[in-house]
Amino acid sequence: MEKHVKEGVSSIVIHAGFTLKILEKLKKQRRVMGMVSKGGSLTAAWMIEHQAENPFLERFDEILKILRRRDVILSLGNSMRSGCIHDLKDEPQILEIKMNSELAKKANEQGVQVIIEGMGGHVNARKICRYVKYHKKIIRNRPLFVAGPLPTDVAVGYDHIAACVGASIAAGAGADYLCYITPSEHLSLPTVDDVKEGVIAFRIAAHIGDSIKYGLSNRDLELAKRRRKLDWEGQFHYALYPEKAMALHPQKKGTCTMCGTYCAIKIMDKYLKE
Repeated sequence: MEKHVKEGVSSIVIHAGFTLKILEKLKKQRRVMGMVSKGGSLTAAWMIEHQAENPFLERFDEILKILRRRDVILSLGNSMRSGCIHDLKDEPQILEIKMNSELAKKANEQGVQVIIEGMGGHVNARKICRYVKYHKKIIRNRPLFVAGPLPTDVAVGYDHIAACVGASIAAGAGADYLCYITPSEHLSLPTVDDVKEGVIAFRIAAHIGDSIKYGLSNRDLELAKRRRKLDWEGQFHYALYPEKAMALHPQKKGTCTMCGTYCAIKIMDKYLKE
């Protein structure tokens, strides 16, 4: 960690929010997926093999000193998150978020900024809003990080689209930090194109989430005004990804090929103006 800080990283994730006692409770849960956090599983395996307590927890004060020197942000990992939508919020999840909240409080008191990972990577859509509000309350409204969340498990190959839906709801409910998902999630190491597709989906999710939290965006209004006038260049200017829009409508004038001469806007234009 000292080496990473010297190299100039801006944040470091640690999985400090669970103990051997919480791992015992995890064993008793009837989860479909068990533990799906890579960092959490490595930490847990070390603890079980050595029958020793969480090393990040035991050396937490030392870690804070390392991070404070260069104002590196501490990200408290979410080891107990759900790995499928049938794994519901359970005692290990609740104990971890409460422990992470206390660790965040201690870090803030010692001058270290904190992001708290929480809520789960796979959550039923109808529960996302309630879960976010619950977590925000437990962590005393500190920045909340959510991975996705994925509101379905059957969108394999298109998990970035499914996760965009979950992330929009989560962001609108108060989540502060969205971790993007790529099309290759659960399947393979993402390619550069996979990363691009994931980031595009989550930029859209963040925009939708902001519209729920803060109200409608003026950018949407300005684009709609240009669309009303069939002003293609104007639409491209306000689009989140103009290059994609331009590729799909290269002529940049007149009506599009979807309706052609039967464009609803053109048909009704003279009547609505009157």
